[in-house]
Amino acid sequence: MVKRYYQGLLSLYFSGPMTMLAFIVFAIAFINNRKPEWNMIPALAAAAIVLAVVMFFYYKNKLGISKTLHHVENIQEYEKGGMLDRSFVLEDRILAGIGLKVSEHSTLNLQSATATEKGRKVILHIEGKDDSFDVQTIDRAEAERFAAYLRKNNPQIVLNGIEPKGNGTLKELSAE
Repeated sequence: MVKRYYQGLLSLYFSGPMTMLAFIVFAIAFINNRKPEWNMIPALAAAAIVLAVVMFFYYKNKLGISKTLHHVENIQEYEKGGMLDRSFVLEDRILAGIGLKVSEHSTLNLQSATATEKGRKVILHIEGKDDSFDVQTIDRAEAERFAAYLRKNNPQIVLNGIEPKGNGTLKELSAE
């Protein structure tokens, strides 16, 4: 289900442009077939090239997500964990999804979390001993619940721009 979720997000992102470009290629080919004197070959070639470029980025991102998820051990556990906007959370690790990127990180030994608001959404930049990553939340309330979860697992964590609210359990992040 986790893999389907990320593949579905990717498909939603690219389905509009790819469908419209395929329709445009078909329409130009149809016009060129009906009125060869208009010579629509250059327009057809340009539309086909743009479609090929969009498809390249779609499949590149799709393979990147598949490669990342292939290296995740016991990915089915994430179905029982909590969820942020595009991230799945377990007690000891997180599958952080932001934009079209997905990466797995440990939620242990985290040192700081800095909140940045981007419209209604809040992006948390999290730094640990080994790495750093970003997590996107739907709104400020979800970010505050996630901050409480981070504080519970890492009492020494420094939170910048956000106050934890709640008891810090995965149930508050919609876990089963």
